[in-house]
Amino acid sequence: MKRWLIGEATLLCGLVICTLVVQAEDDTTKPMGGYTIEGVPNEHQIDKNVSYFFLEEQPGEKDQIKIKLLNDSTEEKTLNVKVTNANTNSNGLIDYTGTLKDHASLKTPLTSIVKPQVTEVKVAPKSETETKLDIQMPEEKQEGIILGGVVVSEKSDETKKEKNASFGNAYRYTLGVVLTNDKEIQVNKNKEIELEKVGAILSDGRKIVQADLLNPTSYIFGEAIVSGKILNKSETQTIRERKKEKVKIAPHSVYPFQFDWKKEELKPGNYVFEGQVKTKERKWVVKQAFMIRAEEAKQINEKSVFKLFIPVWLKLSVAIVGVVTLITTVFLWIRRKRYETE
Repeated sequence: MKRWLIGEATLLCGLVICTLVVQAEDDTTKPMGGYTIEGVPNEHQIDKNVSYFFLEEQPGEKDQIKIKLLNDSTEEKTLNVKVTNANTNSNGLIDYTGTLKDHASLKTPLTSIVKPQVTEVKVAPKSETETKLDIQMPEEKQEGIILGGVVVSEKSDETKKEKNASFGNAYRYTLGVVLTNDKEIQVNKNKEIELEKVGAILSDGRKIVQADLLNPTSYIFGEAIVSGKILNKSETQTIRERKKEKVKIAPHSVYPFQFDWKKEELKPGNYVFEGQVKTKERKWVVKQAFMIRAEEAKQINEKSVFKLFIPVWLKLSVAIVGVVTLITTVFLWIRRKRYETE
């Protein structure tokens, strides 16, 4: 199997699932972090031309997948192995980091089916070893696909944290996993999209109005153009407008379509979201009224890192100019009165 390297974001996207490859500018011949991984071919592989696990597994079936861990460095590596479910991030990409919350409609996550035999593996310098993950398929037949990944990262230790606290786990490697009961499966199907909710949130320190677009099916919803706007209550004024192309939404996950308020403060009130999701097959039009409450707006504005900051020197300058202007005005008024009296 082909080696995959991705950075901290650990994103896989493509026709079914691709790999974002991040290579070093100074030396592309050496693996990031001093180690890399390879998937060992599985007999249940549907498409042998792809570099991820794309397996036909029947209901109730047991299987194993094997991953080769290769340590190219001169130090022993302790590697963590975990399974993650596929979700969708705010960039409209399928995300395998395991940091995003699973949606309630995901009844059969990959993490409930694929289990590492060990979650921590030591690999000697300039050597390689294999680690195994067990597959136990549900007894019931599954429609569509079950999507996720196997993420391998180096275990952080106190010495590395002291040397570089920002890069305890600087690099992660991910192998995608697609499981299905149907050998002739069509992985990408733009069957349905739903607007779940709209509201104001604080996201990474930013003031955001977010519309959650749900893919309620067991297929990848992809290559969509998502556009939308935030209107005032009477729908006579467009407050924010945005468009995002090539959006992919993982099965049973939400695409958080975000409107960034930036330095402008959120204002309480009633609003309307109007959106459109367009694919080659069809177009979905969604609309929902929502409210930003006063206390909600206040909390988000106060906690946001994007605030209108007025330097102390500017405040003092304005105050001094104001006082000087006032004194000058009074002086001229008194002088004029005296002149008129004389």
